[in-house]
Amino acid sequence: MRVTRLYYEGSITCGKTLTLHASASNHLVRVLRCKINRPVVIFNGEGGEFTATLCDDNPKAATVMIDEFHDISRESGLDITLLQGISRSEHMDTTIQKATELGVTSIIPVICQRSAPLQQNRTQKKLERWQQIVISACEQSGRNTLPAVLDLCSLKAAISQRQSSCRLVLDPDAEQGLNSQQAPGQAAILCGPEGGLTEDEIGVAQQGGFTRVHFGPRVLRTETAGPACISALQT
Repeated sequence: MRVTRLYYEGSITCGKTLTLHASASNHLVRVLRCKINRPVVIFNGEGGEFTATLCDDNPKAATVMIDEFHDISRESGLDITLLQGISRSEHMDTTIQKATELGVTSIIPVICQRSAPLQQNRTQKKLERWQQIVISACEQSGRNTLPAVLDLCSLKAAISQRQSSCRLVLDPDAEQGLNSQQAPGQAAILCGPEGGLTEDEIGVAQQGGFTRVHFGPRVLRTETAGPACISALQT
């Protein structure tokens, strides 16, 4: 039987009851129809996870008894940062979800020349939504450490933040393939939005130490390219 995993923002102590937040309570009780005395797993993103038992099935404030802590890590040995050009809402959501499942360490949303327009007053809401997508992906995939979603920034600012030894910019017109590179512990991947990066932006990336690489003979969609590259580097 698959045990439900839930994220809890805050400290967790063995032997004590914990009241889940309203959204988690509703998901556990109404959506998953979890009954009293059923086992669940709780994690707070700080590493490791806790086995617990549902005590109260209140859909607005369910409580669980924290039983044991398990020092389990399912993180990759490769530290990967995805510099993702901001794409349309549903495409950006998919990229963040799949990158999290595949083990990315951090995600930097990058404002590119071909990025979808984003209203200034909606920036914080976007970040909150992306953070929730990360949480849901960690619950599903078994990760106990949340990858960081950094603030939106320009391409130059994003590049200056990453000093990884392996820095790649995805470009279907590049001469070198991804298999020509090695990822010795740390990697940064720059992926453009719909329509890709402009030549000027690729030039800026190269000046920042990024190497142009292609990912086979086909041109991938923006929501496919980043996760596919992450998967390949992990392999």
